[in-house]
Amino acid sequence: MNKLNLDFATIVRLAVWSILVGAVLYWLEWSTGDIFGWIANKIAGIWHWLANTGFKYMLLGATIVVPVFLFSRLRKR
Repeated sequence: MNKLNLDFATIVRLAVWSILVGAVLYWLEWSTGDIFGWIANKIAGIWHWLANTGFKYMLLGATIVVPVFLFSRLRKR
């Protein structure tokens, strides 16, 4: 039944850390929605960059890097 191997000390430690983190979040006036919203916005921003500009620049860079790499490999032979 006790698959997680939670003893009393672990439960107390989790409770203390939960209270400390909750106090810091209260002090900073952050909510869980703020944190998850920030994470979602960062992921959306990265996706937007990749979809709109980043992938184009990656392909542009690859047109230079890949031939140089192949040429240097062929020269070593």
